[in-house]
Amino acid sequence: MECLTVRLRQCLMIILTLASSMASAEPLRQVFLVQNSGWMEPFYSDPASSFKPLITQLVSTAAGGSQVVIGGFNQADNQHPSPEWIYRGPANHASMPTYINGLKLERKASGAYADTDFKEALLASITTALEGREGIIWIITNNKNSPNNSTETQTKNREFYDLLHNETAITRIAAFPQKMQVKGPNYEANGLMIYALAYGQKASVALEQVLNQPALASLLNDDRVRLKPLTQAAVRFIPTGVQDTQDVSAELAPDQQTVILNINVDSSPKTAVLLGNFENQFNPYQIHDAKIDMTLDMPGEALNSNISLDRLKDLEPGARSDELKISLQLPPLPSQWSSDVIFSSGYQRAGSINITLSEQQLRISQTFIARMNELFPGDALPDVFIPSAEATTSETRLPVVLQISYPLGPVLILLGLFVLLLIGAVLAALLIAGKKTLTVIVEGVPQTYPLKPFSSANVYDSQQNKIATLKRGLFSARLENIEPDTAVRLK
Repeated sequence: MECLTVRLRQCLMIILTLASSMASAEPLRQVFLVQNSGWMEPFYSDPASSFKPLITQLVSTAAGGSQVVIGGFNQADNQHPSPEWIYRGPANHASMPTYINGLKLERKASGAYADTDFKEALLASITTALEGREGIIWIITNNKNSPNNSTETQTKNREFYDLLHNETAITRIAAFPQKMQVKGPNYEANGLMIYALAYGQKASVALEQVLNQPALASLLNDDRVRLKPLTQAAVRFIPTGVQDTQDVSAELAPDQQTVILNINVDSSPKTAVLLGNFENQFNPYQIHDAKIDMTLDMPGEALNSNISLDRLKDLEPGARSDELKISLQLPPLPSQWSSDVIFSSGYQRAGSINITLSEQQLRISQTFIARMNELFPGDALPDVFIPSAEATTSETRLPVVLQISYPLGPVLILLGLFVLLLIGAVLAALLIAGKKTLTVIVEGVPQTYPLKPFSSANVYDSQQNKIATLKRGLFSARLENIEPDTAVRLK
C-alpha cells in the first residue's frame, strides 16, 4: 500500500509539471465526482432524498457558467469504468440536471453493488477530466472508502487523507458535512460529506474565491471545515477600539479581513494601540497552544510593533481570544502641502500585520466530533481529520490600511489662491493679446495708432518727418523723444 501511495504522488507531480508547461488562459475547470457505489444506496432509493437536487444546485452555484465535468464513481472492474463521465459542458446548460438525475447505483458483474476506491477516482479526475491541468475537484460521498469490498473503511480513509495532506499538488481542501437522513431497503444514513480539492497553486486561489461566495455558504449551511492548508491564515483580527488616542479609530473593511486605521493628521500620532481579539479560522480545529509573534510591514519603512498576548490557548473554531493590544509605530505622515496629498482625493498607506504562530498544536474540536458522530454513527470518522504533523507553524497576513485625514481649511485657502491666480492670468493674457487704438494730434490733425501693450510706434508730421515716439504700457501710453517746437500731443 505504501508503494501504491508513493507511485500515486509521483504521478500527480509529473502530471501537474507537464500541464503547467502547456498552461493557457483557459478558465479553471471544475470536476464533480458523485459516489454511486453500494454504500450510497439510501441516497438513491429513498423517495424523499434531496441528494440529486443538492448536487444540481452545487454544480450551478460553484461553477456558474464555467466548464464542468460530472461523473459517478465507485470502483472500476472489467464490466464498467470508474469514474464514468456523464456530462461535459457549461454548468448552466439546461440539460445538465437531466444527466445528474440519470445517475444510478453501479453493480459488479456478480450483481452485487460496486465497491468504492477514492484514490482511483481522484487520479482519473486529474488525468482525464482535468486533462492534467489545474482545477477544482468536488467529491460527494458518504465517506466510506472500501476498495475490493474492504471492511476497514476507517483505515482506507486514513490512507487517503494522508495522501491529500502530504501531496503538495493538492494545495487546498475544504469539507462540508451535510445532514441528510435517508433510508433504503438495505442501509440508512444521517448525512454525507462534500469535499472540495484544489489541484495546483492557481486552483487554490480560485477555490478560495468559490468558497467565499455567499450563495454557496447558504446552500451548504455555511458549514465549511478546512483540512488544508493548516499553515496559512490561522486567525483574523477583530478590532474593538483604539487606546488613548481620540484622533485614531479602527474598523474592518467589507472583506472582513483588512484593518483600516483612520488617522486625523492634526494629532500627528507616532504610535497607535489597537484593541481587539483574534478569531480562530482553523475550523474544525482547536488551537490548543501556539506562540504568537508579530511584525508590521509597510513598504519602504522599518517600523516597530508589539503585541500584548504571547500565546493562544484552547481557542475553539470561530471563537475569539481575550482582548489584546497591538502597538503599531506609524510611519512618518506626509505634509499636507506635499503633492501626494494636494493632488489626490485622499492619502492612504497600505501594508500588513504579519502574525506567526509557532509551536502550533491543533486538536479536533469536540463539537465537531459530536457532529460527525451524529452524521456518521459508528464510523469513527473524526479520526481521519487528525491534522498533519507538519502543521506546527502558520503564517497569517492581515492587511492594514492607514487612511489619513487632513483639515480642509488650508486646502480651501490654497484652492482660492489658485483660482485668483488663474483669473489674473486670464485677464493679463486678454490685456496682452488685445490692441488699443491711440490718437495723437499732430499740428491739429489726428492720427490713430493701434498698439498692443508694451509696443511702440513712430509719429510723423505732414512732411513725413519723425517728430516723436508713441509707447504703450499695460494700462497707459505716452509720447517720448518729441522734437522741439512741434505741435504734437496725445489725445
